[in-house]
Amino acid sequence: MSAGAFATADASLAGLDPALPHLGKVMAEASRTPGFSRHDTRWTPGERCVLAYRVTSLAGTETFVAWEVTPEGATRHDYRADPALPGLAAAADEVAVSDLLGARLGTGMVRGCVIEPVRYRPGSRCVLRYRLRTDAGTHVLYAKVFGSTGEKASASTVPAALTELATAAPRWLLARLVLTWPDHAVLVHEGVGGRCLSDVLRDPAVPPRARARLAYRLGTLLARLHGLPVAAPTRNGTDLLRVVSDSLAAVRKVDPNAGRRLTAVLDRLSSWLPSPGAQVLGHGGFRPGQVVATGNRLTLLDLDGACRCAAERDLGAALAHLLWQGVRHAGERPAIEAAARAFVAGYEQRAGLVDPDALSWWQCLALVSLAGRRYRRLEVDSWHRVPALLDCLERLVAALPTRTPAPLAGHLLDRHAMTRALRPELVPVAAEPAGLDVTAARQIKHAPGRRTVLQYVVRGLRPGAPTRLIGKTFAQPHRAALADANLRALADGPFKDRGALRVPEPLPSPLERGLMLYRHCGGVPLDRLDGLPALAGVRAAARWLARLHRSEVVLARRLDLRAESADARAWASLVADREPGLLGLAWRLADGWTRAAQLTPPGADVPIHKDFHAGHVLVDIAVTVIDLDEARMGDPALDLAHFCAYLDLRADPAQADALRRAFLDEYATLAGRPALGRTAHFGAYTWLKIAKQLVLGTGPHRCAEGPARSREVARALQRGLECLDA
Repeated sequence: MSAGAFATADASLAGLDPALPHLGKVMAEASRTPGFSRHDTRWTPGERCVLAYRVTSLAGTETFVAWEVTPEGATRHDYRADPALPGLAAAADEVAVSDLLGARLGTGMVRGCVIEPVRYRPGSRCVLRYRLRTDAGTHVLYAKVFGSTGEKASASTVPAALTELATAAPRWLLARLVLTWPDHAVLVHEGVGGRCLSDVLRDPAVPPRARARLAYRLGTLLARLHGLPVAAPTRNGTDLLRVVSDSLAAVRKVDPNAGRRLTAVLDRLSSWLPSPGAQVLGHGGFRPGQVVATGNRLTLLDLDGACRCAAERDLGAALAHLLWQGVRHAGERPAIEAAARAFVAGYEQRAGLVDPDALSWWQCLALVSLAGRRYRRLEVDSWHRVPALLDCLERLVAALPTRTPAPLAGHLLDRHAMTRALRPELVPVAAEPAGLDVTAARQIKHAPGRRTVLQYVVRGLRPGAPTRLIGKTFAQPHRAALADANLRALADGPFKDRGALRVPEPLPSPLERGLMLYRHCGGVPLDRLDGLPALAGVRAAARWLARLHRSEVVLARRLDLRAESADARAWASLVADREPGLLGLAWRLADGWTRAAQLTPPGADVPIHKDFHAGHVLVDIAVTVIDLDEARMGDPALDLAHFCAYLDLRADPAQADALRRAFLDEYATLAGRPALGRTAHFGAYTWLKIAKQLVLGTGPHRCAEGPARSREVARALQRGLECLDA
């Protein structure tokens, strides 16, 4: 980025994000400092911005420094002191590296080692170049340091497996993996000389036909990767839709019009997800920039995000980046478009034809992500090109197939229309398929812009008697697939026995139309019980929760404390808007919880409910827990704190205290005593959520607007602050 672009970014951000008042100062200071150049940026409006700068000394040596800017201030650290990369200090230590590699290389004693930082993403990863002098000559290696042991383990799985596959011929596919350094989450690869393929494909000095031949070879390279029998985590379109959707906050902040256009595209994409088809070994972040060209040889880089996915995902991502190159380099656009066609042809020649509709869908999703990154990374000099990119994107979206199912929103209470919509799904599980019929429909709850909950009475599912079903329709159809996946994972996992602890039974559903179905569950909500039935109910709820937390099921989503911190600030704004007299209390709680979220050590990573309270526990002969839409992997302390906070809203404090003690004691006998610090930390978060629900009139506990509501909201905020002081 040019110096002028730096100045523009500094001025823009100072006014764009008043919640980060120190950001403009940090950027201005860095731009004035000799030898500083911006290397990496991740901006989450209103929450934080992490900036990495490359620092070049007068002697020509390079290093990195990073700033993290939050509403509370800014902190700076050298890249080797990154707290999220504990292995980086050792990986950048010349003595430690010489000792480690000397024996492994088998080339004699290491006589010298020069370590040069190449790329750095604070809190995530760092790439180092090792220049080793040995008895046999000079060797160039590259080390990758990852942010956690778990991430490293996942990132190293595929390269290690390829190294062991004799038929994979890793030397043509990717740089040889020299070793893994498990104690420090480090992978070391051989160096690869050559040019980045993205540079070659847009280089006017390279004849268009030569570029097309390289693109064709790129397609065959990807096809060979896709054909390898290597295990990897599975990723689907729903996963990426959620990630991309959550990443557009920066676009909306900088350019509301672009934000609206991208949101409309996402809504269109989420209304129809292509069939996943056969899963292949995918790169996960494939583009020409991840390939090095050495003469006619192409070598693939950065398999850190490898996954099992649809073949069209990698193809679509590469086409999106080529389209962006055409937007940025308009004079080379015809040659780049020809290269894109050659790339697909090379892939299909080796792997067979791909689904053109699925390919377009994945390309469109990659373009949305690509546009969003221009803002999240503060690439100010690219912002003026985004409208042209959006024009191309919207033309691609308009050409997507028209087989998208009609939305159900206008027909949810029309029993005849719903019979036609549900019959194809339910016939396979019906006892009397010919008589399958929706006989009644009513709305239970409606959250505008989010979801609607309905009850249907269906004849024919079981012999001689109607069946009540619950339907949830989501404004974003892919969220129906997420909710259904959560329910099926638990119904087929820890609650499969259908014993005394249960989850609702999922049913086949038109998920692509945003609707999920499950059988109606009998029982009385626990928050309506008192006395001994309530005491027995909270103990059963504790047993249910302990079974969930101790299970080995892995859910698709994970708790993201950064996203929750942003939500907490949004809740504080809502409370302050509806109850201006409580502005100070609301922001003290939001700011305090955000700091606590950064400082509190993480707990275990287990499946959690995330919205666990007595209103979601149905007590009957069995205990059934409902509303698992937000379930994910996370800290079990959140569920415990959440349940206890909502118990404390009961009118009788003495009974609430007895129920809370019974709940925690029962849970502790099965899953251990929770850590008080983390539970208190999530208690503060929950009380702020309760305050937000009170001012909006949502949630299980409501009160009319007026002095009584103000007192209840103030009480919730005070309780949250007490949790922070605990």
